[in-house]
Amino acid sequence: MQEEKALRGYENLTVPAITRVLVERVVRCPFSVAHDYAEEFLRDAEREVEVRVPLRDFVHSLPGQAHEPVKLVFALHPDDTETGRGHDAMMIEWRAGTRLFPDFHGTLRLRIASVETTRLTFEGAYRPPFGAPGVVFDAVIGHRIAEATMRDLIKRIGDALEARELAFETQMRRDAAAPEAPESPGG
Repeated sequence: MQEEKALRGYENLTVPAITRVLVERVVRCPFSVAHDYAEEFLRDAEREVEVRVPLRDFVHSLPGQAHEPVKLVFALHPDDTETGRGHDAMMIEWRAGTRLFPDFHGTLRLRIASVETTRLTFEGAYRPPFGAPGVVFDAVIGHRIAEATMRDLIKRIGDALEARELAFETQMRRDAAAPEAPESPGG
């Protein structure tokens, strides 16, 4: 009886739908430096980034992308999803400032895939806008837009990691191939 009284007034309350999305990519970049490179990319993205949706993901004959500037923020937090050695995960949020693109909350996790590669796992959630019609739109196409957007961002992050590692390796090869300067007399 007491419990029934406590619940009165909440009968018509509904929890808004939340859509979850997960994308992964393995990049040619050792785990030992991948985290630093990803943080650098996200710091740059905090200044200015656009969410991009490749249109070909929906209609194969359409070229180009739909894009919207967003405010992206990220923060490190301990990742306890796996036992053993502790890692930091990167919490990522973005807001487009328009109701057409929902606010997004996600986590980027980096894990060792092999000696030379790192697995990026990007999972997140958003609440489809516009209530019940938005939930229907999300079920039909919206979740595909969200997944394409996340794939695009993880691709950009992965490309940045690979480019940084390639630049480092190239410089290391140049340094190794360069003849050593002769020592000057007297030391």
